[in-house]
Formats: sequence, structure tokens, C-alpha cells
Amino acid sequence: MPVGICIRFYYLNGITHLSDCITKTSKFPRLVVAVDIDSVLKRELTPQQEIAAKDPAKEVLCLACAGSGKSRTLAYRIARLLAEGEAPESIVAFTFTVKAADTIKRRVAHAVSRVGISPNVIGAMYIGTVHSYCQQILGRINPVYRQYDVLDDNRLKLYLMSRYKEIGIKPLRARAPQHSYFATIEQVSNAWKILNDELISIEAVKAHDETLGNVLYNLSQCLERDQYIDFSLMVRNAVLAFRRNDPAARLAVSTLKHLMVDEYQDISPSEEALIGHLHSLSDTLFVVGDDDQSIYAWRGADVNNILTFCERCPDASSPKLYENFRSTPTIVDVSNAFVAAELGASRIEKSPRAYYDKSPRDFRVLWFDSRRTEANWVADRIQALLGTEYEDPDGIVRGLTPADFAILMRSTRKPEQDGLPRHAVFTQALGNIGIHYSLEAGGGPFERPQVNVLRSTFQLLEPGSPGRVLAKRHFESVVLPAYPHADFNEMAAVLSKWGREIHTPAGGARQRIYPQQLLYDLLKAFHIDRSEFADDVMRDIGLFSRMIQDVESVYMSVDSPDRFADICHFLEHAADAGYNVSTDDVVQRPDAVTVSTVHQVKGLEFPVVFVVDVESQRFPGSNRSYQGWLPIQVMTPALRRGAYQSNVAEEARLFYTAMTRAERYLYVTGAELLPNGIRHKKRSRFANRLVHPEISRESTHLPAGLVPRDQQRRIDETVLPTSFSDIRYYLRCPMDYRFRKGYGFTPSIPEMFGFGKTVHTAIEKLHVSFPDGVPTGEDAVSVVDSVFHLKHVPKSGNPEENPGPYENAKASAGSIATRYVQEHSADFDRIRKVEVRFEIPAQNAVISGSIDLLLKEDPTGYITDAEVIDFKAIEGTDNPLENDKLDWTELSMQVQLYAKAAREVLGENACTGSVHLLKDNQRICVPISDEAIAAAVSDVEWAVRGIIAGDYPMRPHPEKCEKCDFRSLCARKPQEFSFSSEIPPEIHLPETKEHVRAFSLYDAGLQH
Repeated sequence: MPVGICIRFYYLNGITHLSDCITKTSKFPRLVVAVDIDSVLKRELTPQQEIAAKDPAKEVLCLACAGSGKSRTLAYRIARLLAEGEAPESIVAFTFTVKAADTIKRRVAHAVSRVGISPNVIGAMYIGTVHSYCQQILGRINPVYRQYDVLDDNRLKLYLMSRYKEIGIKPLRARAPQHSYFATIEQVSNAWKILNDELISIEAVKAHDETLGNVLYNLSQCLERDQYIDFSLMVRNAVLAFRRNDPAARLAVSTLKHLMVDEYQDISPSEEALIGHLHSLSDTLFVVGDDDQSIYAWRGADVNNILTFCERCPDASSPKLYENFRSTPTIVDVSNAFVAAELGASRIEKSPRAYYDKSPRDFRVLWFDSRRTEANWVADRIQALLGTEYEDPDGIVRGLTPADFAILMRSTRKPEQDGLPRHAVFTQALGNIGIHYSLEAGGGPFERPQVNVLRSTFQLLEPGSPGRVLAKRHFESVVLPAYPHADFNEMAAVLSKWGREIHTPAGGARQRIYPQQLLYDLLKAFHIDRSEFADDVMRDIGLFSRMIQDVESVYMSVDSPDRFADICHFLEHAADAGYNVSTDDVVQRPDAVTVSTVHQVKGLEFPVVFVVDVESQRFPGSNRSYQGWLPIQVMTPALRRGAYQSNVAEEARLFYTAMTRAERYLYVTGAELLPNGIRHKKRSRFANRLVHPEISRESTHLPAGLVPRDQQRRIDETVLPTSFSDIRYYLRCPMDYRFRKGYGFTPSIPEMFGFGKTVHTAIEKLHVSFPDGVPTGEDAVSVVDSVFHLKHVPKSGNPEENPGPYENAKASAGSIATRYVQEHSADFDRIRKVEVRFEIPAQNAVISGSIDLLLKEDPTGYITDAEVIDFKAIEGTDNPLENDKLDWTELSMQVQLYAKAAREVLGENACTGSVHLLKDNQRICVPISDEAIAAAVSDVEWAVRGIIAGDYPMRPHPEKCEKCDFRSLCARKPQEFSFSSEIPPEIHLPETKEHVRAFSLYDAGLQH
């Protein structure tokens, strides 16, 4: 079913408007190549890149050194395949992260335009993560998988906490140090992920550890019942489907001919098994990576995949990408000499060389007498380089800003002798001179007073409703220093209300509470709307909001003091152990210095890098053996290859990766005395290996040739991937968008969350189950019964005699499905294409997502009619066009973009478009004329420009603000757009035209 349109921002050189890239023919393959592909490859690529892009071998291992342009090479290899007549749907390219996929899509769009092919073709191929591809396969096997919620690392641990007793975890606590509850949760989470990544059976675990095996079995059953799935289980289930030769799995990949894998050195055993199954069905396999940058063995990645590739595929070719487009010659030469000396024969030999030789530049290896001196020097050097002239690889000359700097550490969270985390002395030094920083390794938000106050105020409510004296003391000593505009009486009222609701007397009906609303009530009482905090502070408060959302998403209900206590304990643990933000792709990075572990910045690059805390036994760290709970007997193959352990080879690869993040300035520093330390630390052997005539060991002078220039932030190539749901927030009110995507705030999860998705799934399954006939009402109810699921509403203990909200919602879904099959039976006379993926360029954006189509064929199979339908599980009422709960500008735009995709990407000539309101079964036609579609696209392009410009004015209106999720956080001051005086065109609605709500609902005189 339609799940929204995904807008991804790309800078598409040479593509400025949709008209530049539209191919007006019927359907794929419809590629018209206007230029000779060989001449394009020769012009656009280096000789090494050209060889890799053209390599015709069935199996190819492309060795790509750091900064060597592998994404560009991969993009032009795809362009070459298309130019030679391969269908775009035959191409699948796996990336390590979502952001890496965005980069490659942008490069593919650019590359195919250079060979005269419409960039629209990227919507017909797959470029993305392994996990997302497996999720698509599973959804084809069974549509129910499409309503499963995904658990990242944080949510998996919360899930274990929320089902602690049911899963039977308690007997395992005796194994944890000091019987630690959170250490137990961590170990069970790790055991589950390793079980799946290594494709170990639960039965094998039970044979050697029955207690742990039973826990993992219970976890698997609960996840299936509750319809949750984590990343590791996605891949495992897809692999198992291919192992049993599932016809639906094979059908899901039936168009595959060319498989490509980026960052091959970081592939896990389960992912390698998936690649093997897919390649058995494909014509070619192209893998690209660098064994020197394999830094994830500690979580199961197998560097042997890349080291032994040519042995396992004896006919494989192995082109090399040695030219480094990122770093200076000294950084390239020194880092390569280092890794060669450390790894020797256990690596593939390479001969990297720098493509550019630019100045000013600087490379120093420094040793300080104390950590404080080291940190102060780093902060002072950042301040000295800020606002100095820098030429980017694209030739833009600008002044360096805080976002151009990174401070990288082996570990940021481990405590020093003074009890503070390792990063603290560096972040304090930055703060002392007013330089904003962003701590990317988790845990850091609680070191912000504004965030720590929120956690401590939650904890104030844990034992009971606090008295006035305690509340006053908390307000004066903790709240007021962090929130200077806070109001005590308002805070006291919030504490009274929530203390009463959290600690409802036993014996009465349980009352569900919404912790996210508690957070917003507190922020309102603290008057965050008047505080004008910097973006980095707001981003950390937003991360606290996302932590609360994680809690609400996996707990069925927070409806008792014990469950509220769970939240408080979780927040305490997150502060101590760190909160994993590695999957956090939803928030724009502020213009701030990045303080991070090396793992967190894999794939990134910075003009200036400081690799700090480089001492003996710190970097490299000490060898560490496997500490997990899975039995050694089932772990032997993994341990033999060095997985889930730490050794000097792993440390050397990590250090090499850290150094190669730097473009022009690299500083490797360490200190003899650590905070509160007594023993004098020795210099790291890694630092001692760094030898070159250009390396300085003197700390006083500045680099030669520095020229002042006004600070100008580098434009991120991908800027910010987002969905149409996100774009519509900007078109409604840019400040709404900023709260969600700039800071990361999230609304509460309502009790009936998921109702629309499960109704969508039922309608979808009806079409899958009845392709050749019309289902009956009884069939509809039966399908609903098989798929219906709500995660946050408990089932009644006596559903027959005393149905509760869950049973009533299920009955409602059954009625909706029944009415649909009875009143729209003609839909079943047509072929339904469900969630067909698409991507189309739109100025600086690529609009991507999925679409539902109803197709009608003549007897020969020719499609004679196509209709775009956007199903919504909402109610239209008697006059849906006058229903103020429905924003017809947003609904109409969505259908119009769907229709454009159907015509230009999928090759289906959609003649009609509509919104189907399922709750009262109304289908409303939406204009999809060329003029209507052009207006919708213009509004999207206008919003993209505003987001890229960072323009987020408040556009208040009483009607709009009253419904806003963030009304208690916003100052609601009327503001004008600064990036453009242009008003985007009106949107074509079912019976009229109207501007988007940033203009049609805006009160310039509103006073808050």
C-alpha cells in the first residue's frame, strides 16, 4: 500500500528541471542513448575507474582505496550497463548505509544523464541497504511483513526490557557482573543478533545452553506474535527463504541480473549467504571494498570475504582504484605505510597516490604533558583555523566552519580516573571558548544541562508525586540554571498532574500515560519557546524526545508505576552507557565540531581531523577475547576468523580509517598524564610509526599560507533524505519541519497507532489472494482476521462476551474491508500493482517512494487503463472536501506525484487519480492533468530550495497551531521567508485550487 513519497535531495549537475530528464515513451526498457558510452567513460573517469566500470567479467572484485571515487565508479558502471541495453530493474546495488545509497543514487542520476539516459531510470533499479532489500523480499513472500515494525539496537533492548518476564530473562542475570540487569539485557541482545548474523540455529544453542536457548526461542516467538523484526532477522529470514527455495522469494528477485555490493569488507556471514543466493540467480557480481578499512569484525564482519574472493571465484578480475581524491600526498603515503607495516602479509598490497597536492595543509604528531593541555591545544587550533580559506574539491573557495572539524577517539564514553567520559575534557575545552560541538557517539545529550534536567525531573516522579519543598529545591538548583525562563508554578502543576496519573491507586482501572506528553508539558513549563537555544542544544533535547519515542514504540502501554520506573532506569542507563545513534539518519547535523568514535564517521570526510587520545593501551587498545554468552561450541567458526574480539590488526585498520578521514589537516595527539591519573602513559606504537619529512612534532606555529575568509558551510551532497510526509511539513509550516527533522522531536504514539497500516495490509492481501475473482464479504473478514494487529492496544480477556477496544477496532477493519469488496468489486477486475517503487528527479531532488496502481488489460495483455489510488484509513464524513481534518493540498499533491511517477517512471499512462477514504468508503477524484502535476512538482522544488537554504520561518495560524504537535515548544512569531520572495503555485484540488498552508493558513499579525 502507499506509504508516502520519499524526497531525497541531490545536486544533479546539469539537471535543473524535470523537463530536462523526462523520456516520453511507454515503459521500460525505454532507454535512448544519445552519446557513445566509451567516450563518456573516458571523459568522466580516470583510467583505473574506466577499467572497473567496463570490466565484463562475471565476478569482479574492485579494490578501492580510501577516497578513490568508488561511488562514482559504481555509478558509471550502472550507466554503462544501461547504455548497453540492460534493463534498469535488472540492477541491484547494496550499500552499507542509507546515506551511502543516497550518494550513489545522486551519482547515478548524474552519470546516466551524461550518456543521454533519463535519470528516471533509477526508480526501476534497487540501490539501498541489504536490510531494506530483504524487507522487500519478505513483503513479497507475505504482505503481513509490511506491517512489521523495525527494531534498531536501542529498540531491541527496550523490547527485551518490556517483555523481560515473558521471555524468561531473569535466570540469566546471575551470569552478568554484579548481576547487572542492563548488562544482561545487552548480552541477550547481542546473542540474538549474533545468532542471526552467523545463521546459528536455536536448537544448536539449546544443545549446549538450554537456558539461553529457551530465552532466544521465546524472543523469536514474541517478535513474531507482536510483529516486530530487527535488522539481523530480516537478513536471516530472507536467506532461509532462499534455502527452502521459496517460489515467492525467487519471484521477488526474478528481474535481477547484475548484483553490486559496496563496502564488501564489512559484510557479515548472513549477508554473504544472501549474496551467494542472489548471485546464483544473477549474471554478474561486482563487489567493491578495501580490506584495510574492515573495522567491524567486533560485530561479525568477515574480512576474509574480500581477502579470499579471487580464490573462491577463480575467474574473477580485480581492478584497482588507487588514486585518492580526498587527502594530501603526505596523508596518503603515511597512512599506507602505516597499515602495510602493521598488517604485512595479512592484507592485499596497494599503491595509493594522491590526486591533488593543495596547500595550506598540516600534518603533526604531538605529545603533551597532560590531557588538559592536549584538549586546550586542540580547541585553540580549531579556533585558529576557523574562518581560514579552503578550496573544496569542486573548486569552491570558502572559509572553514565548525562542521569542517572532527575530533576522533577510540572511545568517547569510557570513564577516566576522574569519573568523566573520555571526551569530556575535549568538549569542555571547546565549550570554554564558545565553539559548538556535536557528540556523535551517544550518551552525550545527558551532559547538556538542558537534557539532564529532563531526565532528573522524570526521576523525581518515580517514587511518587513530589512535595512542594522538594519540587522547589529541584526547580531552583537544577531547572532554573538550565532553563532561565522556567516558571515554578507551571512546573508544580505539571508534577502534580503527572504524579497523580502515574501513581494511580491499585484496584482501579489502569490508566495509560504518554511519557512524550509529559516531556512536552515540562518543556512548556520551562518555557523553551522563549529560550532561543542554539541548534546543537535543541538537537540534543530532540534526541531525548526520540528516546521517549523508542520507549513508547515497544511498550504496549505505560500504565503503571513499575513501567514508568522502567523508563527512568532506562534513561539512567542511557546516560551511563551511551545511546546508540549509529542509525540516526533523520536529523540534520548542526554546524558544529564533530566529536566521535572512529566507527561513527566511517564513510565521512573532513578538511581537519584530530585523532586524539593516542597512547599505549588506549589506541591501540588491549586485545579483547569474546565476551558473549553464546556457547563457544557454536561460536568456534566465528572466533577462528577473529570475529567478536579485538586484536592489534583490527586496531590498525581502525587507526588507518581514522587518518584517512582527513583531507588537508591531520593532527595525531596524545598525553602523558590522563585526568586524575598517576601512572605516566607511553606514546602509542601507532603514533611512533608515523614518519615523514613533512610531519611536524612542534605545536606552536600555525600552518604556512593561512588566509582569512568569511565562514561558509560546505553544502552536503545529500543534504537530508526525507519522505513526502516530511516535505509536507515544510509546506505546512517550516518551523514544524525544523522541530521534526532539524532537531528530531517526535509526537506521542497514539493508542490506535498502526490501524491504518493494518487495514492497508488487509486490502493488499485481498488483491493478492483473489487475483482472478471478487472476494465475498466473508472472505474480507477472514483476511482481516489473519492480518489484523495493533501493538499498543491489549486484547480483551473475554472477547466474546466483553469485547474491548482491540476487538472493536478489528470489527471496524472487517467492516471497512467488507464494504470495499462490495462497493468496489470492479477493482478486482483489474490487475493491482502494490507498492511499485519509483524515483524521479525534481530539480535538486529525487522523489522516490512506492505507488499503488490499478491496471486494466485487453485480451492481448496490453494495458488500456491505469488508475493511481492513495488509500487512507480515515473518514471523509458527509462532505469530505469541507472536512477541516483533511488537508486536500497535501492529499492532492501526493496523488499528483504518484501519477507523474506512473507515467514517466513506470511507463503506465495513469488517466485518473483518487484518494480512497476507507473508513466510510469514499473515493474522491484528484486532478492529474499536466498543469496539476507541474504545480505539485513546483511546490516540492520550492520546498527543497528552502530546506537547502536552511530557511525555517514560523508561519502561525490559530487553526493550524492548535493541531500542531509542537505547539507547546514554539514561539509562534510570524516570520517571512528569506530564501525566496516567490510564492509557489496553487495546488489543484478536486474542485478548486489553493496555496499550501504555509501561505493559505498564515496570520502575519498573530501574537502568541
